[in-house]
Amino acid sequence: MKDQQSDEVVNAVIGDRLACDGYLATLRFIGDVPPTKGVWLGVEWDEPDRGKHNGTHEGHTYYTTRHPKSGSFIRPKKANFGVSFMSAVHDRYGKIEDENAGVITDELFVLGPNQQTVVEMVGARKVNDQQSKLEDLKEVALRGMLVNGTLPTDDLSALVPSIVDLDLSQNLMMSWGQVAEIVKQLKKLKSLNVSENKLLMPEQTSSLVDSFSHIKVLFLNRMDLTWKEVLCCSEMFTKLEQIHACFNKITELSPLENHLGNIRLVNLESNCLTDWSQLFCLGSLPLLHTLILSENKISHIYFDSNGPSSTDMFPSLRCLTITRNQISEWQSINELNKLACLEELRIKSNPLMELATPQTVRQLLIARLQHLKMCNRTEVSSEERKGAEIDYLKRFGPEWVKAGGNQDPNLNKPTPEFLQEHPRFNDLVKIWGAPEDSEMKQQATTLKSSLLAVKIICPGLPESQALEKKLPSTMTVGKLKALIFRVFKIDSEIKLFYTSQKVQGKQLEYEMDNDQHFLSYYAIEQGDTIIVKL
Repeated sequence: MKDQQSDEVVNAVIGDRLACDGYLATLRFIGDVPPTKGVWLGVEWDEPDRGKHNGTHEGHTYYTTRHPKSGSFIRPKKANFGVSFMSAVHDRYGKIEDENAGVITDELFVLGPNQQTVVEMVGARKVNDQQSKLEDLKEVALRGMLVNGTLPTDDLSALVPSIVDLDLSQNLMMSWGQVAEIVKQLKKLKSLNVSENKLLMPEQTSSLVDSFSHIKVLFLNRMDLTWKEVLCCSEMFTKLEQIHACFNKITELSPLENHLGNIRLVNLESNCLTDWSQLFCLGSLPLLHTLILSENKISHIYFDSNGPSSTDMFPSLRCLTITRNQISEWQSINELNKLACLEELRIKSNPLMELATPQTVRQLLIARLQHLKMCNRTEVSSEERKGAEIDYLKRFGPEWVKAGGNQDPNLNKPTPEFLQEHPRFNDLVKIWGAPEDSEMKQQATTLKSSLLAVKIICPGLPESQALEKKLPSTMTVGKLKALIFRVFKIDSEIKLFYTSQKVQGKQLEYEMDNDQHFLSYYAIEQGDTIIVKL
């Protein structure tokens, strides 16, 4: 156990973690590197391109690394092998005998146009007094504090007995065993974050089960883990309810084999999953209510079980987050309607969201998902659902009629193709009644008339031609700017103005000064001109 910096390497062993010049590494070699004199440390950096070699120098292999440029030799005096857990706690939360509790007030100021205003720090002394009562600490964050384990002489159960939430991310523990020595003494601990550590697995995961038996939430982010390694880690946490394994470059999932039986939340954000069928192995989890899949590469959602209207998979799933993926067609949303308990969907930044105006897409999501109560973090009221479902009937009513739909229930036999594309349509007819011919005609007229024919010009680009476009009145100014950036190939800030064709004589320019407002907010009409100013 090392709790100090030293030019000597007496206590260092291969596999130890260390810091050097603000970067983390693993010790792979201790010894001479001819023709130089003195001891060298061969390290493998966590940053794969920080080094100069792979452990081979001047034709001789001293050690091996996972990446061709992640190895370096450093002198022992440059290596920092870290501090003990309690040293880090005292450093972060200990009592500071200073009027401002260590806050450098000379560095607190706000820059104005022509002056610098000093900011008074209020409450720092009080906060430090509260935090310095280590026995009362419930949330402890030691991220990046170079913790390498705990000292045998430190009784954590007496020194910090109240910790419930512990962040040990980006530190210097080398094994799960070292983490276990800390955690087993913290009997109230429920949430553990060991993200961005390189931890060796024990030969028998069962040997550490007792140490982690009270943990319910586990963070394993940015650890270069495969899914099988995640499952292997989970074997040590028998009461786990949440597991976060983000930014691990996971490309595939494998069967659970009795793992994660108590799990309620799985977070796989920012991995490399492409095929929805990979998620089928999670579909049997009886208690899973939240699944987070943001920033993957999933393009289609589908289920293979229970026919066209339901699925046995994900029996308790209430919240699905699939933002920043590649969902581009409505059939995936139809498939999600097979989930009996799905109440919340987060699906921003998918190609699907660009198929119509934001409000229209929201209405279509609500109409297609019968149990949806929250859409992209906004509540779905009963009034909004009623409006969305009735609008859906009117919008697709003409297609329904062409496909064999009829206002007479005895004659209502739409084709299988139509029902595959609109599986809820007949149910909505039963709830709200079939759309009348006049309503369908009115809806078609309304959709057509909601498009504004405008001219877009950019005087600052003389070589550019005027652009004539039909824009929905519910398009936001921000969306219009994005269109203009793309069409005119502009990469600088712009301001938008418009002139009305109804104003005679001198043309007045009105600024469109809020990116969140719809075009209709500015009363833009057919034939108006939008001016782009660089």
